[in-house]
Amino acid sequence: MYNVLLVDDEPFIVDGLEILIDWAKLNLVVVGKAYNGEDALAFMKHTHVDILISDIKMPKMQGLELISQAKELNPTCKCLILSGYNDFEYVKQGIKLGIENYLTKPVNTEELTATLKDTVSKLDSSTSKVIFSPDNSEWHILRGNILSRWVNDAITSEELLNRSELLDIITDSSCYSVAIINIKLDDTIHTQVSQIYNICYNYIKSDTDIMSFEDMDGNFVLIFTQEASPERNPYIMNLLTEIYNNIQSLNVKAHITLGPDVLSYKELSMSYQKAKKLFEYFLIYPNEKVLHTAMIDEQNLNVDNLITIDHNLIASSLASRNKERLFNYIDELFEEVVTISGITPDHLKMVVVEILLNLYKSMSSQSILFQSDIINRHSKSLAEIHKINDLNTLNETLKDLFMYIIDKLNEKETHTSPVVYQILKYTHNNYNEELSLKTLSYQFNINTTYLGQLFKKETGVSFPNYLNNYRVEKAKEFLLETNLKTAQIAKKVGYVDPNYFYRIFKKYAGMSPTDYKTIKV
Repeated sequence: MYNVLLVDDEPFIVDGLEILIDWAKLNLVVVGKAYNGEDALAFMKHTHVDILISDIKMPKMQGLELISQAKELNPTCKCLILSGYNDFEYVKQGIKLGIENYLTKPVNTEELTATLKDTVSKLDSSTSKVIFSPDNSEWHILRGNILSRWVNDAITSEELLNRSELLDIITDSSCYSVAIINIKLDDTIHTQVSQIYNICYNYIKSDTDIMSFEDMDGNFVLIFTQEASPERNPYIMNLLTEIYNNIQSLNVKAHITLGPDVLSYKELSMSYQKAKKLFEYFLIYPNEKVLHTAMIDEQNLNVDNLITIDHNLIASSLASRNKERLFNYIDELFEEVVTISGITPDHLKMVVVEILLNLYKSMSSQSILFQSDIINRHSKSLAEIHKINDLNTLNETLKDLFMYIIDKLNEKETHTSPVVYQILKYTHNNYNEELSLKTLSYQFNINTTYLGQLFKKETGVSFPNYLNNYRVEKAKEFLLETNLKTAQIAKKVGYVDPNYFYRIFKKYAGMSPTDYKTIKV
């Protein structure tokens, strides 16, 4: 199947296209979606794309510029343009870039399908002439794409096995594990990226039992396929430590994690996901060079078996500035924890750490924790936890942080400009309607780009992120206070497509609407 990337600054258009077309019937699969040209180009640098379907006018990078750079990156990529403007000048520029078609919005399904069929025929014809080998850049792009889909459990066993021989992918080992190398780059050292990746590659290029690729987050991912043995993990940990030391020699910050061993290629995604999860724990162990799952398990960091923490209540209480509700819950939680048989001071600390880690994820999704003062206060609270030896001080440390965040949120709200205040007011009253920066800019006669920048500057979060979060909070109220079906609630909070609502709710609430209602009721 051929890979398709959909790009438009209006999410509902991207999601609509994904649903509108029977991609599988055309031998196509949508491997990615982006909402601006820069993100689309970044995606194409690590994932092979056969067909790019892009809007013309977008923030950060226009569609024609994206197509031009995409062609430089992958000359075989076929490109289609979507536009709300039937401008002949755009058509001429697109023809120069070798686009397959220029389609005006709203998209005609039959015309788009016909264009895609023709494009697939061209790809079929050209693909048969390409000879893939490790010396071919296309080979490396395709291999990276397959490896990325493998660790994300986004490829069938049949397709993986079919591609494995051509792409030298090892699927017959008795043991697999995944390591992730995350580079913390400052603006002044972006030129060192290739040098850093070369360090990683030079360490593994002679070992045929290690495969590598760059994931969607820009991390360098290593897949270890050495057979199970007592020497296996010490060898891997030593290798990762050497890589870490070499990266550090460039005065670059790096975090490296190693997921658990799995015994089948079908379980590799579990090792990858657990390796990703480990990055959270560098908040607790900032001086560790490499974090391995075995190290975390030995420290009993997973407190799920001790107590169920209502992270949604904490997040929603902060969002609504409900200090009384939040503090009452913290008191009840601590009272419950101390009744657990065999509880130790370390266990108590881990309960608080678990709350802070989930708080960090929740607030980061709303860009609130990216305010430097809140980041520093959050880090300070984490550092203090390990020095605390009594329950009351733990309780107060947690409450002090929550009070600090609430004060900062209130302070930010009082400094909101009249424009953003009106946007927030309008959004709260009309969240169930079709809303976007474009519709709001038209409603309030403000430039779209300026409005987006002003909103994020004053609220700390992009408008789409704010709107989705607000709608999800309203959906939670409907779930708990009514007997409406999920599809009905989706429409009430502004989502026409129930499937899209389901994905958004799960992203922001951390669980499905059904699970949320079951747990709360």
